Amino acid sequence: MRTLGEYLVEDGALTDEQMQRALARQHELQARGERKRIGDVLLEMGLVTAEQLQAALDRQQLERT
Repeated sequence: MRTLGEYLVEDGALTDEQMQRALARQHELQARGERKRIGDVLLEMGLVTAEQLQAALDRQQLERT
């Protein structure tokens, strides 16, 4: 099963480096006791739009079923 980040990178919505920065941010937040989904982190960082995120989530869901 592919990750959300893989879909977003494949779609050209962000780079591998941007995804790694978002994952690092997510880990920082978790270390402080804040649990956020990676999609929320990407949105808050301004790395993807809500539309790009939803398109990737839709593709991920389709491939899971």
